[in-house]
Amino acid sequence: MKVKDILLSLDTFFSRTLWEIEAAGLKKTQRFLVLAIRLAYKLADDFRQGEFSVRASSLVYTTLLSFVPLLAIAFALLKALGVHNMMAPLLLKFMEPIGEKSTEITATIVDYVDRIDVKVLGTVGLAMLLYTVISMIQQIENAFNHFWQITRSRNLLQKFRDYLSVLLVGPILVVASLAITTTIMSHKITQQLREYEPFGTAIIFFGELFPYLLIIAAFTLFYYTLPNTRVRLRSALVGGAFAGILWQALSWAFAKFLVSSAQYSAIYSGFAILLVFMIWLYFNWLIMLSGVKVAFYHQFPTALGMRRDREIFTERFKYRLALALMYLIGLNYHHDRPRWTLSGLVRHFELPVAPVTEVLHALEDRKILLLIKDDMTYLPARDIDAITVREVMLAVQQQFLGDKLFGDDPCAMPVISRLLDRMDESVMKTFSEETVKTLVSAPDAVACELKRDLSVKGRH
Repeated sequence: MKVKDILLSLDTFFSRTLWEIEAAGLKKTQRFLVLAIRLAYKLADDFRQGEFSVRASSLVYTTLLSFVPLLAIAFALLKALGVHNMMAPLLLKFMEPIGEKSTEITATIVDYVDRIDVKVLGTVGLAMLLYTVISMIQQIENAFNHFWQITRSRNLLQKFRDYLSVLLVGPILVVASLAITTTIMSHKITQQLREYEPFGTAIIFFGELFPYLLIIAAFTLFYYTLPNTRVRLRSALVGGAFAGILWQALSWAFAKFLVSSAQYSAIYSGFAILLVFMIWLYFNWLIMLSGVKVAFYHQFPTALGMRRDREIFTERFKYRLALALMYLIGLNYHHDRPRWTLSGLVRHFELPVAPVTEVLHALEDRKILLLIKDDMTYLPARDIDAITVREVMLAVQQQFLGDKLFGDDPCAMPVISRLLDRMDESVMKTFSEETVKTLVSAPDAVACELKRDLSVKGRH
């Protein structure tokens, strides 16, 4: 087979065949393999499209501005607890891949931070210090929200609460874990157990493994707390494990191949170490953002069935989602079953909250759905026999009225505009007689839902 034919086959497989495979019907091993290939393709596609690189570059710039203020706040907090001396080993571990200069840079940063006296800064200086750090965390949150497909950020009160938890609890947990492990490893009993097998090997293994666990825990904390949505701990942990393992592998590669090269020192002279530090920050943010996407896909595996994540915001997808929402809400209402909540609908569809919320809001605006504020559940706003499928589709269509291909020029292409209007009219006319009750009264409606419920329980 020619190389051209092989490349064409691969292009066909990744562009179409891979996404046509019904993963749900495969064996566990085959399903895992298909999902892993889809995940690798989507991550590689995000790199190719610049999704990661643009945001990672922006975060490098933000980090350079906020790095010292962030360390100053963490150092002040740890100093108040009397454990500030442990910050240097943690920072050295982070700088280690930079090479032989890592010790010198760490010592310089720690000495500089140690000289910062928060009391001397005054109210304005302290406020600016906090503002710089909070701005950095906000930029990280915005990047995370983008990859979680969240369009709304936290309000001021939520930012104050959640950002402080990252600033205050994070360093304390990391240092506390390091302190507890150091104490256990240096304890007399532990030292005695080292002389007996298999305890000696187990203790050495745990001592080698702990730094990796600490890195994974740090990534998991970020993935769990920063996105402005409810992230499952298991999904955050999967993303944290992926990022932690990738970070360790990249640390080794960075130290071996990039820092050992003498070209940077020869070209950039005294600026070489700064350049290497910036490159290392860039790679760290790439890893961090890759882990965000892995956590996202773990929580919403439905997204792995789509070649493009943004498909869930297209008009066709929203039509289907609106009908599915009305089907489920109308079905439970018709059969007097428990009402649906937003979180229940999101879990049912295994979709991000943003597209579900947008469609629900559109249905509420058209007085098709009613949100019961007491328990935040949804009901049909009127009799389901009086709600037509046409109304449901028109509610979604309202969201796309501002999307004008040819701008505001009324004379741009009137023939095409009339043709598309006629097409919309014919489609809507087709569904004018169909109602939500027609959907939920279908013979297979309840049977399909019961079958799905049983399959979900079986998976858990």
